[in-house]
Amino acid sequence: MAWRPKIKKTVDTAIAYMNWLAQMALMILPKFLYMVLGRGSAKTTEIVVERLIAMAEDMPGAPIVWVSDTYSNLQKNVLPSVLEGLERKGYREGIHYVIGKQPPEFSEAEKEDLPSELREHFWKPYNRLVTYKHTMIWYTGLNVTFGSLDRPASLAGRSYVHVIGDEVKYFPEHKIANLMKALRGYIIKYGKSPFYLGHTFTTDMPNTANIGEYDWILKQVNKMRKWGILRVLKAAFVLNEAIQERIYYQQRNDLEETAKKLRTEERWRERWRMARMHKDGSTLFFIASSLVNVDILTPNWFADAVASDLGDVDTAILSLKPSLESGDRFYANIADFHFYKDGLDPKWHDRFGIADIADCRELKYLNRKRAIEGGLDFGNMMSLTIGQPKPNNEYRVLKFMHVLSPKHIVHLAAEFREYFDTQEEKVLNLYYDRAGNNQKDAGVDQATAFKNAIEWVTNEKTKTRTRTKWKVNLLSRNQGIIPQQEEYIFMQTIFGGYNKKLPKIFIDMYQCKPLKASLELARTKIKPTKTGGKMITKNKTSESLPIHRLPMESTNPSDSFKYLMMRREWRALVKSKATNIEDTSSV
Repeated sequence: MAWRPKIKKTVDTAIAYMNWLAQMALMILPKFLYMVLGRGSAKTTEIVVERLIAMAEDMPGAPIVWVSDTYSNLQKNVLPSVLEGLERKGYREGIHYVIGKQPPEFSEAEKEDLPSELREHFWKPYNRLVTYKHTMIWYTGLNVTFGSLDRPASLAGRSYVHVIGDEVKYFPEHKIANLMKALRGYIIKYGKSPFYLGHTFTTDMPNTANIGEYDWILKQVNKMRKWGILRVLKAAFVLNEAIQERIYYQQRNDLEETAKKLRTEERWRERWRMARMHKDGSTLFFIASSLVNVDILTPNWFADAVASDLGDVDTAILSLKPSLESGDRFYANIADFHFYKDGLDPKWHDRFGIADIADCRELKYLNRKRAIEGGLDFGNMMSLTIGQPKPNNEYRVLKFMHVLSPKHIVHLAAEFREYFDTQEEKVLNLYYDRAGNNQKDAGVDQATAFKNAIEWVTNEKTKTRTRTKWKVNLLSRNQGIIPQQEEYIFMQTIFGGYNKKLPKIFIDMYQCKPLKASLELARTKIKPTKTGGKMITKNKTSESLPIHRLPMESTNPSDSFKYLMMRREWRALVKSKATNIEDTSSV
């Protein structure tokens, strides 16, 4: 085996835990891994990270690719989870790998301190790299190129020997098929590795009733041969025992027995490798619930999830196939054509790397010389939906931003200013929650606070305020509450295209990912009226979820979209505004 950095173990070293499924995946290490796992099952921090470490050892210098649905998801969610898993296992940035930059060069004297087997290829990728902005380079030269579906050009024209994808339920099948064409070449160098031209795909259970979720991963079960996987697992158990026996005699300084056990270990390591290379032992497909990680999550975590009765336990935690029909949606007329996939300007793909923070210049449909508009929802999750009207009566929803408590107004305002710093026309027309007007007479309402946080910056040391170039126009003054039944009819009208005076709505499916999920997941709730009829409202119980789950699982983001859309002039175009709406489930 290739050298693996030695992690010093002392009596003070903490014991690392790995759940049984992660251990099994590590013992099998197949060429193709497809896993549908419940939330909190450690699929990235344990399963994928261990495979990444194994590939770094088994294929020194090899090019692999890690794909996500959006580049920002890679930066904000995937990469931090990977780094957390590596940190737990003793791997350090700058020592074992570097991200987004060229690796360090070593002098001849420094190379003398390296293991002999690494002196020829330490930090050196086998393939030629033009830029390091989107890469993770390992100590063995393994190079991981990060790419995403919202930046398809970043993956074009390259060759890889393995592909990793997380949350692949968001990957259209035809895009995966195109990506597979990049798995090619380097057979002489890496053809004997069980990982060569393989896949590592993980996700939670897809729900095809939601627009933009795909269940192609479930079809991969047909590729697995159970007896072949069991043969790999049996070989792994024997190899594991051989390793333990060799270590036992090695610690006793019994050189003769150590040599015997080492030969046994090497013999079974080769048998294990060959079993993994065989076509019948090359594919592992597995569906598991979050219960595989119950020792870490604790039973109370599951009890709270079940007690919440929020409708996502079966799919997100128990990994059961969903049974909810799309007709239960509150935004029933929303369709695939309302979401566009080409929202990023290709010329900015390589300017923002994995370690960079992108800004609004990446938005293809943003006119930086015109004012932008925002819909703002307050609460423990503050949501900001940003859009801009376009010619031909189109409206583009360009970006979604949010912060979670304890972060609040000043943090969201700072994030907004940073991202839109290069906007030339620094005017934000803001529509917002009626609650934002509360206490406006006292000058302390939330809407004004957000306006001031964008228009002014406070120096924390001197406590002096400096005027920015931004101007925020508050356009929801004196606005009353928007009834949910009115919202229901309005949204059916605007998404259904029933009123040609209303704009045609197009939402960036990648830059507005939480908004997209919120619009798709929002469900109806039928309430009785005082007259004995029925009234359709939005089921908002998801807003009681734990705060870290709100962005992708609650109705909060959809409320900021509501305020952006339901401005006075557009509401006036929708005539049906009765306060009590009878059974309109057929609308």
